[in-house]
Amino acid sequence: MKPLAPRPKSATGKPAAQDVDDGRQMMQKIFVESKIISPGDFDLCWTTPDITAPPNGVIEPFVQVLADKGIVLSEKSLKLLVDKARIAYLPLDKYDVDLDLTRSFPADICQRWCVLPFDRMSKAVLVATANPFNRQAAKDLGDATKSRILWYLAAPSEIVANLRKAFR
Repeated sequence: MKPLAPRPKSATGKPAAQDVDDGRQMMQKIFVESKIISPGDFDLCWTTPDITAPPNGVIEPFVQVLADKGIVLSEKSLKLLVDKARIAYLPLDKYDVDLDLTRSFPADICQRWCVLPFDRMSKAVLVATANPFNRQAAKDLGDATKSRILWYLAAPSEIVANLRKAFR
């Protein structure tokens, strides 16, 4: 058996872009193979953030870009993701978000992956996302805390608004 070659790293020691599992495959499977959108629309709306440089603000998630371009309403996308990912939906506009907790996490991780740590419950941190298949975000947040992470699906506009409030 041949030994595995080491994964290429960027200059910062982080995984190279092709090694980042940002949920693209699963999202493409859900949206394109289910014939919700065309492959061209998927490629047009999917953004792969540069992990070697800090983001210049919050990078809007795929679901929000689809809604902004008028391709799929964000409510329809969120319902589809709730069904496929079997993850709970939480309306952040009805929740008292702990922005101090959000600020305790690295801003570049939260902004790059558009994830919002919004509350703590015992030894767990509750995190809102619009992309429940982003393993790199889970890994990055997991590296930033010793707490267990519990994921919730939330409207991307609410996540973005809270991240902008926390990291302005």
